[in-house]
Amino acid sequence: MSATQPGQQQHLEDRLFHHFRGWAWSERARDTSSWLWDFGYDIQRHGLRKWACKDCILGNRPIIASFTSSGLQNAANHLWREHKTPAPEGEKKSTAQLKSECVLKSNQPTIASVLKLDVNKPTEQNIANSFISRFDKQHFQRMLVELIVSSNQSFSFAENPILREIFGYLNPSVSIQHANLSATAVRYKIIQEYNRHKQKVIEVLRDSPGALHISFDGWTSRNKLALYGIACFSETRRIGHAKS
Repeated sequence: MSATQPGQQQHLEDRLFHHFRGWAWSERARDTSSWLWDFGYDIQRHGLRKWACKDCILGNRPIIASFTSSGLQNAANHLWREHKTPAPEGEKKSTAQLKSECVLKSNQPTIASVLKLDVNKPTEQNIANSFISRFDKQHFQRMLVELIVSSNQSFSFAENPILREIFGYLNPSVSIQHANLSATAVRYKIIQEYNRHKQKVIEVLRDSPGALHISFDGWTSRNKLALYGIACFSETRRIGHAKS
């Protein structure tokens, strides 16, 4: 699920309640440990709480998938089967995703097969192990997210087939270990990093009175796409003036 503009977001919410007449936003605590709530609307009626699929709403499907809050495993299965949305790194995978991955692994290539190495020979075994040990999947994904953020690319940039082909050419472990990220996974990782560092940023800003200046710049393109730029100027003892 990609980021949406405020006007589009209101349109999607109107579409949601057109399908779920008599329902309202859930009044229960929104903070939940399940990653699935990032991909579903939290609604309730007569004490019944439901998860309604955001991707179904975005795609304007005639029938919107929804599941009770106590049956979120069904929501995870739906996301994988219908939208090919995987569980984020480190999160529990759905039964549907696990089954699909088991099928893929049975035919999955290895470093040895890609490089045509005979691991029964000590020298070639060492080469294979060296390739495998030098690749850090989490570090690769972190660098990919940093590239997208620092160069102001869209989340879908990670799904660019030519970029993935380059990664595979440079190191077959990228595809073998399924290290490429979907746009959804990039978004989730960015939100994770934001939440992890938010408190530190708040503390720095609180201790910097008079050392910050924030300016805003609004612009509308010919196709009526509204853009809003925010520039922050800061002064620190270590580097003097800085802009972000």
